[in-house]
Amino acid sequence: MEGAVTLKDRPQQFNFPPPPPPGAGAANRRATAAPNPFGRTPLFVDAVTADGKLHSMYVSNGEEPNPAMDFLPANANAVGLVVFDGSAYVATVNSCGGAENGLWALDLETKKVSHWKAGEAGVAGSAGAAAGPDGTLYVASGSELVALEQDTLKQKHSYKAGEQKFTSTPVVFDYKGKPLVAAATNDGRIHLVDGASMAGLDKSAVYSAAGYAVGALASWQDAGGTRWVLAPGAVGIATWKVVDRNGSPALEAGWVSQKMVSALTPAIVNGVVFAISGGAAGTPAVLYALDGATGKETWNSGKAIASFVRSGGLSAGGGRVYVGAHDGTQYAFGFPMEH
Repeated sequence: MEGAVTLKDRPQQFNFPPPPPPGAGAANRRATAAPNPFGRTPLFVDAVTADGKLHSMYVSNGEEPNPAMDFLPANANAVGLVVFDGSAYVATVNSCGGAENGLWALDLETKKVSHWKAGEAGVAGSAGAAAGPDGTLYVASGSELVALEQDTLKQKHSYKAGEQKFTSTPVVFDYKGKPLVAAATNDGRIHLVDGASMAGLDKSAVYSAAGYAVGALASWQDAGGTRWVLAPGAVGIATWKVVDRNGSPALEAGWVSQKMVSALTPAIVNGVVFAISGGAAGTPAVLYALDGATGKETWNSGKAIASFVRSGGLSAGGGRVYVGAHDGTQYAFGFPMEH
């Protein structure tokens, strides 16, 4: 693993072509751009700014080929922005800027904005909504887990957790050709739900004592076909295997990591679980690499991170794991792609 580095602005390395002409179709907006000198379609990073506009920028140099689009009310508190199939989706929380709490969708071609209003409890979790393989959006609010239509955000089905309240963003994954959804509630349990019918399947998995709020879950499938669900708890990372029990999918307890202070949602890359002990004021964060099958520690960042990590967690891509610390530093840790 490489040591931590602070990412800095880099000069433009090559010129991308201009954006496609109007009417080309937002779903093909990026794919229709002429190839760059490396023969690849340009990659974009999307962001919502305080004025409520959506910006799409080239990853390579930060340039913005198209004008920003109106999306949210100004000063809305937006979380969990995702862009796919020609639309952008983001959740708003805490009623900031007068924006109603809920999920918002922006069609990148028509610029039409749709909105699903959450209940009084608002949108649960730290990552907004989760998308299923058919584009269905899953959002947790209060005691309800809701399935929404892509683009229109019209409600399709819902699952209710009884008297318990959801605390996490759902995670969606395929299990034997069927979409399953998992989300955590405030009694320290994980609810496993059929993503198509929204019928409850299992709620026996306990990730923490009651009252602990986990922001988001993670999932991955190992080389042997076993599906795993992971949750950051009060003492570290807990895992479960998805198994068949009495003819129905259920969660079976797996390994639990060593103790971590304020553990955040992990990221899984090539069978390696990257987990971070977020630390606290005066206690810097530490990034760990854990064997995905056993939870055994294979590496840690030691004292490379100088500050704590309060929220957000990890992201990964291009052979690196990224950590954003409270002091404003972005750390990048490299790992061999074949491992």
